[in-house]
Amino acid sequence: MKKIMLSASFALAISSGMARSESTFVDVNYQVKQSDTTEGIGLGVYQLKDEGTGYYLNGTIGLPPNGYDSYGYSYGSYSERGRVPYIASAGATFAAVGPGSLVPFYKTIHSYVGIGYGTLQGVAKYGQSWYDLDSYTKNGVNLNGGFILGFDSFGINLGFNSLSKSVYIGIGMKTDKK
Repeated sequence: MKKIMLSASFALAISSGMARSESTFVDVNYQVKQSDTTEGIGLGVYQLKDEGTGYYLNGTIGLPPNGYDSYGYSYGSYSERGRVPYIASAGATFAAVGPGSLVPFYKTIHSYVGIGYGTLQGVAKYGQSWYDLDSYTKNGVNLNGGFILGFDSFGINLGFNSLSKSVYIGIGMKTDKK
């Protein structure tokens, strides 16, 4: 239920509309598998301003391991365990390098930092299948931050989630132009 509520609130926040800014950046990102945390897919919306502070919303939904069965249950000892991330964050964006820079291959660099909440759903492998392992689930506050390297109409995002201790990389586009 927590996963559904987290996903629904994130989708509602994004679809509710965002004020036009100097530019709005939307990206799809990929969270790399780290330690016992599975990989994930994310989405972010970032207000990028050349001067002053903007805002952002982003989140990650984990990809369960192959063979995952959310309705099954198994007894005995497991051979492997992991965590599937469900994380949402919000915060502020800041221009680190503006469009007046003399660097020829990019236009801007923006940084962002924020806070959110997430669940790392515990899963365990019994035989060939993966099942929920509630005793390995972790809930908590997530500190989030990163950089967006902006080009004319697209950008590259590199970020970090503290709850999952994972790095993610994204590619996106500006939805409006200055």
